[in-house]
Amino acid sequence: MLVRRKGCGKVCEVPAAEGCMEREFSYIQISLEARAFVGTTVFSGRSGRMLPFDYSRPRFTPRGERIYDLMLRLVAIPSITGSDGGENRCARFLYDRLSRIPYFGENPGGLRLVRLEEDPLDRRAVLALLKAARPTRKTVILTGHFDVVDTDVCGPLRPWAFDPEAYTSRIGRLELPDDARRDLESGNYLFGRGVSDMKTGVAVNLCLLEDWAADREKLDFNVLLWLVPDEEGDSAGMRLSLPALLDLREREKLEFVVCVDTEPVLSNDGPGIYFGTIGKAMPFFLCVGREAHVGNYGEGMNSTLIASCLNLSIEGRGAESVGGETFSPDCCLRLRDLRERYAVTLPERTAVYYNCLTVKRTPASILEDMKARAGRALRSAFEHLGCGDRPVRVLDVDELLGRAAAAAGMSRERLTDELLPRISATDQRDRNVEFLSLLMDRVGEKGPLVVVGFLPPYYPARVNEGRTPRERAIRNAAGAVRRSLANRGLGFTEVEIFQGISDLSYTGFRGGGDDIAPLAANMPLWGRGYSIPLEALRSVDIPSVLLGPIGADAHKLTERVELRYSMDILPEVLGEFLSLAALSDGPGQGRFPEK
Repeated sequence: MLVRRKGCGKVCEVPAAEGCMEREFSYIQISLEARAFVGTTVFSGRSGRMLPFDYSRPRFTPRGERIYDLMLRLVAIPSITGSDGGENRCARFLYDRLSRIPYFGENPGGLRLVRLEEDPLDRRAVLALLKAARPTRKTVILTGHFDVVDTDVCGPLRPWAFDPEAYTSRIGRLELPDDARRDLESGNYLFGRGVSDMKTGVAVNLCLLEDWAADREKLDFNVLLWLVPDEEGDSAGMRLSLPALLDLREREKLEFVVCVDTEPVLSNDGPGIYFGTIGKAMPFFLCVGREAHVGNYGEGMNSTLIASCLNLSIEGRGAESVGGETFSPDCCLRLRDLRERYAVTLPERTAVYYNCLTVKRTPASILEDMKARAGRALRSAFEHLGCGDRPVRVLDVDELLGRAAAAAGMSRERLTDELLPRISATDQRDRNVEFLSLLMDRVGEKGPLVVVGFLPPYYPARVNEGRTPRERAIRNAAGAVRRSLANRGLGFTEVEIFQGISDLSYTGFRGGGDDIAPLAANMPLWGRGYSIPLEALRSVDIPSVLLGPIGADAHKLTERVELRYSMDILPEVLGEFLSLAALSDGPGQGRFPEK
């Protein structure tokens, strides 16, 4: 059918099966401010010259054209994380596209729209299993997320954020960083929300599956497409669909040999692969002082002082290193007192929580370290006030819950159920902090003291240490790809750890139960809106890598994807890598076609 895209005035042909596109483009409306912007002359901050730019679509191979067109259609669906139905519309679009593949018409059990249990937004993931013509257990996984972050940072270009070609044609009128300006003027980059993070990667995955489905005789392995919502939030898509993946594994007797997440390579080094993904924990502290009128300062204790001493102990510390690469240190993401309004009293309670990127640290080791730091911070606060002989009290959430339940004469579960209706916050982190504060009120626990625990989300680190044949096969396959690309004059960077946090954290956990159990025990509302299927996580160990398009500036105004490699060469790279990684007897020679 023909629809008129609102905002650009163009009449575009849209297949009837994708009529939802008309509704999606309704999002792209030109505001009065944007109309004014169109007619505004914008100059470069450095040269002072006007910088118009008319985007012209590059030429691609036939497969590259399919990937590009699919990417545009995916981007046109504003699947903002947590939005009203946007993620499910994208899931349905992907499911409908896959359902048109003849293989899934003949094998409908291989395609599923998976409902995420316990998800308050009732979102869906997509699982599609394509079996090789010759029976085999070996299965490779292609995964990615189809949610995107909001467009607030896009400013006057927000009306076009989900129309990349229009967005790219207009962004040159803004003052841009030098690297973004160079990429724009090269004609080899497309700008817009989701083009890089990560709808190009999703489009590549789906088009590869379509090609393999058309000629299954060439497949030496099964292919499982695993597409999820909510990576940008708390990774509910991956976490809550993991049980469905494991159920499929058991039912079909599959062996997962490698999982590839086609997240973009956000690097100036060109094409590349990440052998692992960094982990993340979020320890938090409820610092409890004593209220007092500011005129009677000596009768109380300011909880913000405790939090300040704590921050001096933690901020900028804890950085881990692997293979000579040092990662970002622990940093405070929020520090706030819990009063609802201004008052001339010393704040009794202050919450503070930290981003801790991890490679080797486990929840158990982090909890032990943070309790020790809390003790030292409280001691420093006493010494600052000249009362260093006061007793230092530090509790973890598990200890506090036990004390509170005993004092109330009821189980922890019943006590939690009693307090839950009184929580007003909607953000998962705020809900946990509010619950803990209500718990303190309920049992009458007084400070000075510090309570230590965890907040959502938690991402285990995934590191390829070359310990297993599969891990070694992945490294060997990457080396073969690098050599094949070198023969074509292209570089290929091998990086140990992806530092951007990814869904690959949920493809396995190698630690023991004692390493991860403190996470559940010390997250106040574990299982009440946020949880991780711990048993499932410990039961899988899928060798995983990130290998995707070349992108830049994810989440920014200048988010963009490189086109020629991403549309035309990356599918070859993925096919080659998967074939080599799946071989049980090690990689063979590269099979890139000569140009």
